[in-house]
Amino acid sequence: MLRNEYISSNNIPGILETNFPSTVILHKYNANHYIIKVQIKDIVGGNVNIMNWKYNRPPDMTRCVDIATYIYMSKKPIDSMFYLSYNNVNESYEVIDGIHRYTALKYLKDDYISYNELDKKLDDAVLVYEQYILLNVRFNSLEEDLIGVFKNLNKSNPVPELYFRDSAKERKEVIEAVVGQWQTKYKSHFSANKNPNIPNANRDRFVELLDNLYDKLDINEERRYILEEALDNMNEYIKQHIPRKISDSTRKKCNETGCYLFLFKMEKLEEVI
Repeated sequence: MLRNEYISSNNIPGILETNFPSTVILHKYNANHYIIKVQIKDIVGGNVNIMNWKYNRPPDMTRCVDIATYIYMSKKPIDSMFYLSYNNVNESYEVIDGIHRYTALKYLKDDYISYNELDKKLDDAVLVYEQYILLNVRFNSLEEDLIGVFKNLNKSNPVPELYFRDSAKERKEVIEAVVGQWQTKYKSHFSANKNPNIPNANRDRFVELLDNLYDKLDINEERRYILEEALDNMNEYIKQHIPRKISDSTRKKCNETGCYLFLFKMEKLEEVI
């Protein structure tokens, strides 16, 4: 059964205490926004599901290892706050800010200790895990509000717009733009027939082809030219290698329009491009 995206504000304190047993509520901005302190062991060793927010940059593991080493070797208190948003659909906390520090703490627990003198390191690690850190936690937040928070937190280190893209929307726009170019340039080759005869194509089938090529060629907005070049190159290739069984009338049409791509069926094009 699908879970509701919204969670009752009355349930929030209980969720926090269940997920982070050491929770101490320090401040409540409103019914959906808390500052709490928790022990590190609750966020790296508990059963709570913590993941990177979809618009956040992936953690740089080289940087994370450096942070983990510093945390462990310095023996200093960890003066840090993590910004999280609770996702009730998958019952997880998404890291809006602090993914490198969080990943460093996870690395310290899961990987770093095993490479050192075990007894001493475990004793020292306990000192880390028993420390308290601050969590800035939001519930029932709109995506646009979280993006605003994220941008404010990263003003000194701007984040590429790539990470705020709607990938599904971008995919649709790229494919429709390329299809539009071909329909405009080779209008007479597009047919409403679901299975038109060569050298014609059905628009929806052409969209399906490009949708499959989008993944095959690893296309995005910046790499759209690769899809365009692949189609143009295949068009030129087929022009130079017209199948023998093609009729004179079909050849004539292709020579007049310059469109040879649809002398191959969509299945063949997907295979060879």
